[in-house]
Amino acid sequence: MTATNYLEDRILNHVLRNTAYVQPTGLYMALHTADPGETGSGNEVVGGSYAPQAVVFTAVVAGSGQAVSSGAVSFAGMPAATVTHFTIRDAPTGNPLFYGPLSAPQVVSAGATLAFNAGQVVISCD
Repeated sequence: MTATNYLEDRILNHVLRNTAYVQPTGLYMALHTADPGETGSGNEVVGGSYAPQAVVFTAVVAGSGQAVSSGAVSFAGMPAATVTHFTIRDAPTGNPLFYGPLSAPQVVSAGATLAFNAGQVVISCD
């Protein structure tokens, strides 16, 4: 996972300039058919009943540098697509915070559900 430009700017301003960063009230996972890039907004899946879904993470274990999803995340009614990347956002259509590739591309048929089990979505800061 990589932090987006948006999150990098907010962290730097928060730490170095004493500019408050307001914590998101919820986090959402979005799916992409190619690398969304540093803005985290390109190549998002469209069609079917696809919409970004809420995701919750476990507490970060001190020194581990990572958090994992604490529950399943399901995308029902997907369009036919090959999903290669995902982003974590601060709202369903909000600011992307992190982005990265799936461990393997997922080929989804129209109307199918693409699901990620608890612990499968990992955010790490290397």
